[in-house]
Amino acid sequence: MISSSFRYRVGIAGAGAFAEFLAGALAPLPSFHLAAVAGRTAEKRQRVIDAYRRRQPQAGDVREYREAEELIVDPHVDIVILTTPPHLHAPLAERALEEGKHVLLEKPGGLTAEALRANIQLAARQNRALAVNLVLRYHPLAEAVKQLIHRTLLGPVDYASLHNAVHRVADGHWFWDERQSGGILIEHGVHFFEVGRDWFGEAIEAHGFALRETNGTRPRVGATVIHQGNGRRIPVHYYHGFTMDPAASESTHWDIHTKRGRIVLEGWIPTQLSVSGLVSDEEAACMDAWLDAIPTKPSADAIEQLQQAADRLLPPTKPSAAPRRPYERTVVLSDRHGWYEAIAQARFLDFCRLIEHPNARTLVTAEDAAADLALAETCTVTGKAVDPLDIR
Repeated sequence: MISSSFRYRVGIAGAGAFAEFLAGALAPLPSFHLAAVAGRTAEKRQRVIDAYRRRQPQAGDVREYREAEELIVDPHVDIVILTTPPHLHAPLAERALEEGKHVLLEKPGGLTAEALRANIQLAARQNRALAVNLVLRYHPLAEAVKQLIHRTLLGPVDYASLHNAVHRVADGHWFWDERQSGGILIEHGVHFFEVGRDWFGEAIEAHGFALRETNGTRPRVGATVIHQGNGRRIPVHYYHGFTMDPAASESTHWDIHTKRGRIVLEGWIPTQLSVSGLVSDEEAACMDAWLDAIPTKPSADAIEQLQQAADRLLPPTKPSAAPRRPYERTVVLSDRHGWYEAIAQARFLDFCRLIEHPNARTLVTAEDAAADLALAETCTVTGKAVDPLDIR
């Protein structure tokens, strides 16, 4: 995952803010060469190119196209990264795969799991790589939480919740048109469903809700999902609110309650992990060693470092009858932007690994993305849009 043997000519179709971020984040990677950008305005295309050249000042010309379809047929592009609105993901991915390109899709990868799975099948027939840009599992704090849960160092999980309160997207943006975005759970919530499925197991039951405002938008949505892993059912509540004033601080946190304690993960791009509960001396030493192993500097290979340390530092243990005492520990990772870039790099390098080794299993597979999207669809379909006059 940490390196690639090749230098890929990449075209980014869709020249919004995320494309600009991605061009800058991936620019330092030897495997990434920005060959082309497609966007509706010259100004947006130039911002993407400038973000790349700030990190690669010696880079040559980057070809510009107005339409994504023009970039897709460019014979000098090996990989197409699609950062367009979600309703364009499936048809453009299909076109790119038919042209023999490898495709990395911004989430969710399509408006329906059926459409995404059709492209997964097409990619297999074409011998091309296809992945969705779900990045949160590439963050070391997400891996740290996973191991604490799976090794039951604080006992089995009883309940968990995800609270995600963020700034309101401007009125008129395609985000509010569910024909283009699919709605919040599809466009945005799949990130967190992917983490939830990894931590707690597959969803066996799910229900959603959405609250409609007087302007017709549905900025507050949620879902209650019953996950099942290792025979244990775990209720998890997911909430997303795109309502906050731009001057207010956004708030995202996971709150996980176990038989003997609590795990709290703060930040959309995680920046703080807090662990508390009752543990034996042996369990405390094990958790201290594990938390000490978390890389503190942003790096594209951080997740791989931590995974390699897991079996050494967290050996399977049988339930202990030893006395337990209170335990509390917090890990803080600074440089949020640096970590965001690092996990984007890790996702891209994992995608390159899939290109070079088609039978390899990546950390987040296309099938994972389809399962996340199917869960988001279920919660969106079952969600009832409540009339504002009914809200008290």
